[in-house]
Amino acid sequence: MTAALELRDVSLTYATRRGEINALAEVDLRVGTGEFVALLGPSGCGKSTILKLAAGLMSATSGQVQVASRTVVGPSRHTGVVFQKPNLLPWKTVLDNVLLPARTLGLSDATARVRARQLLDLVGLVDFASDYPFELSGGMQQRVGIARMLLHDPDLLLMDEPFAALDALSREFLMLELQRIWEQQRKSVLFITHSIQEAVFLADRVLVMSPRPGRIIESVTIPLPRSRTLDTLANDEFMALCQHLRRYFTHA
Repeated sequence: MTAALELRDVSLTYATRRGEINALAEVDLRVGTGEFVALLGPSGCGKSTILKLAAGLMSATSGQVQVASRTVVGPSRHTGVVFQKPNLLPWKTVLDNVLLPARTLGLSDATARVRARQLLDLVGLVDFASDYPFELSGGMQQRVGIARMLLHDPDLLLMDEPFAALDALSREFLMLELQRIWEQQRKSVLFITHSIQEAVFLADRVLVMSPRPGRIIESVTIPLPRSRTLDTLANDEFMALCQHLRRYFTHA
């Protein structure tokens, strides 16, 4: 399987008033083409830092970061990013929020509008194209963010705890929605999360990070058949996988 994203021996150190902080240490990470990989770890371990390196928003102190076999030197058309908050512009409609990247990416207005409506249909919001963000629930706003991320048809999706601010029922619904979208699009995904259940439900593989300085300490393949349903959450194999991962975050 070819690599959509690869980090080789990546370390990151940055200066603070209290001295240097070693955020990442010798990280090796790989996301194959079409693979859904979840990155799981404790707060402050460097999960979001890895995403920012992959997105070209930060530079590593040492090591190499590649997307589609190209060294990352800044933001790229090959990559789409969704953060914990959808960051929609409140004075723009749902459709116009999805269209925000179009000009920067050099897409023609007509082409972008057709694409944006197709994506709103994909995320189940085409009937809300003329609404404003305040008229949507938190989960619906996040789906707008996912549609915006997909506008330029990136090869690699980077998702930084996109469901963290939502209630439990909304999170379960969006897990199902994201799985559906991924199964249709088959994009490569690096999904950052604190939730063990979320990681096991969505991913082909779960990577576990150590406390800071962050490094990958285990890669766990998730053999659960797809499509997964809410019944999967009560499956014995699902619960055993969750228990296996939980031991990394259980302190005596």
